[in-house]
Amino acid sequence: MNAEKFWVTGGAGFLGSRVVSRLLEDGHEVHCLVRSRLAADALVASISSEHASRLKVVPGSLNDSDSCRALVTKGSRGFHIASSLNGSAAALFIANVVATRRLLAAVRDSECPRFVLVSSIAVYGPQNLPSGALLDESCALDPQPQLRDPYTFSKVVQEQVCWDARAEWNLPLVVVRPGNIYGPGREVLSARVGIKVGPVLLRLGGRQQLPYTYVDNCAEAIARAGYTPGIEGESFNIVDDDLPTGIQLVNKHRRALGSLPTVAIPLWALGPLARGYTAYTRYSRGQLPPILTPHRVAAMWNAVRYTNVKAKTKLDWSCRTTLEQGMDAAFQALKQSATR
Repeated sequence: MNAEKFWVTGGAGFLGSRVVSRLLEDGHEVHCLVRSRLAADALVASISSEHASRLKVVPGSLNDSDSCRALVTKGSRGFHIASSLNGSAAALFIANVVATRRLLAAVRDSECPRFVLVSSIAVYGPQNLPSGALLDESCALDPQPQLRDPYTFSKVVQEQVCWDARAEWNLPLVVVRPGNIYGPGREVLSARVGIKVGPVLLRLGGRQQLPYTYVDNCAEAIARAGYTPGIEGESFNIVDDDLPTGIQLVNKHRRALGSLPTVAIPLWALGPLARGYTAYTRYSRGQLPPILTPHRVAAMWNAVRYTNVKAKTKLDWSCRTTLEQGMDAAFQALKQSATR
């Protein structure tokens, strides 16, 4: 496509910086909303000198309406990547939902032919799917995200806000739902693998397919969602071709970083365990955090299958980095970090 001006939220983050790099490499000008000078300097330093002149930093915050309006006037198409992953339910709702509403108000008053929302594959409600079922874009979002965790709840509501805007005033929305994003600079063993209790990993299942995507593969899919014509109103799941299992990831972790004490809990035992855990949590009046509720177990660790066919077909996207290459890069970075 011809060179364009894009705006990006979250461009200084783990995923966002890769999306910015991808857009710059494709010849576009990119304007990034960045809150701090430190983050801006780190983003600029990560860009090659060949493309640095086309990166523009817009100081400001999604908490400020003037900053949002200033950002969306800098370019035409936009990528909303900024997202908080941790924090209280109130803090995540403010960061992921209230901020999105503020940004959409600015977009509504501008000329924006494409608004790409980076959501999460966690928004689905696969708890009613049978084991081995295919989870694709036709599956429904979780109807009870408040029973999952604050992050999932905030991402489901964030999507609903954007879909409502499309219905009400024809927001040119495209939703991208990445799986677990990994790569150099981020831990590989996610909650999909298991739960850490001190130094011990409770591996939950281990043979089920995990929806992982290498950060550079994901970034390219998001960039393509910004300029592929005729996809307004559609959503795309982003997972890689070769998906790992929890056992594979734990074994790779041990080979790269040494011993990892692990207790394996089979999938069939998770339901009874969750019910007992929840009963004790209620009995003890919240002495244990609600991390193993029946709803969360059924949604997070259901042995469903994942597909990227729609993204590959409609976005003309491919996974340039294989699972082995991505894992080698990610664990090598973790190994170097552990020795410093």
